[in-house]
Amino acid sequence: MTQAIRICLNNKPQQTFTEKDFDCLTVNVPDPGAGEVLVKPLYFSLDPYLAGMMRAWQGPHPLWSEGVVVGRMVGEVVASNDPRFAPGDRVKGESPWQSLAVIGAGELEAADEVADSPISVHLSVLGSSGLTAWIGIHKILRIQPGETLSISSAAGTVGGLAGQLARLAGARVIGIAGGEEKCRQVVEELGFDACVDHWSKDLEAALASAADGTLDAHYENVGAKTLDPALALLGDGGRIALCGLIAHYQDNNPIALKHFRRLLTGALTLTGFRLFDHTEDYATALAALRQHVIDGNLSVRETLSDGLEKAPRAFIDMLEGRGAGKHLIRV
Repeated sequence: MTQAIRICLNNKPQQTFTEKDFDCLTVNVPDPGAGEVLVKPLYFSLDPYLAGMMRAWQGPHPLWSEGVVVGRMVGEVVASNDPRFAPGDRVKGESPWQSLAVIGAGELEAADEVADSPISVHLSVLGSSGLTAWIGIHKILRIQPGETLSISSAAGTVGGLAGQLARLAGARVIGIAGGEEKCRQVVEELGFDACVDHWSKDLEAALASAADGTLDAHYENVGAKTLDPALALLGDGGRIALCGLIAHYQDNNPIALKHFRRLLTGALTLTGFRLFDHTEDYATALAALRQHVIDGNLSVRETLSDGLEKAPRAFIDMLEGRGAGKHLIRV
């Protein structure tokens, strides 16, 4: 039996997360039993959806009920008691936030090398971020050539990938991001046609100018602040993909929309979607995304934090919009 560092919660946070909500513990890790492998995580993905599970101590993994944070990772097999994996193999799956963990072999997949990309590509383009972006663009919004689309949190992984996929589909893409530097990255590094600063005094006017007055579709990742101006600018029959509400994950306050009635008067369609409801599309999406990686069509900036003990601070920074692209813990 060996020991590992573990990050867990010491309460069920109901308002703004702080580092005091987390503990860094040393735990014993048993040898892998039949059908299990011992994995050393190399990178953990920091994702907004974890906030809800942290507040409730509820999730698909049983350790959530003990306040243990469980997230997506890529790692290396240290020891194996299953013929599917051998020491040294790279794998991906879900793991407690630990420096070593025993995981069922059936819960893991091989994490192969793809072109010249780092292994962390399995947590961004070839992970939940890429899947979410692809499904939002191609299954929910069904973007067509020549359409104009706006995307909030455009400097984030999902928003950035969604915009690049929409551009590849022939759409004109306008990002919404926080600050001049992020807007520069969105246009110059990700290839968006334009980007407006969500700190603008009049965001609706700025978005209207960039969109030449009207939108065909909108991909929402943030919340009311960016959704409201998009509602005002969507033409009749416009579509909205509601992917996330990151601006509202740190409170339980009601969400108010000034232009809510536009859903009726413009016969708009607003569709909230959850990734796990689209498992039938994963194979098609991953094949397309993998080819885009090989062809060099997609760019992802990474915000790295070194050391598992930095995970609480890095998670809070991600929720508060610090950094850009894919937020990762390098264990």
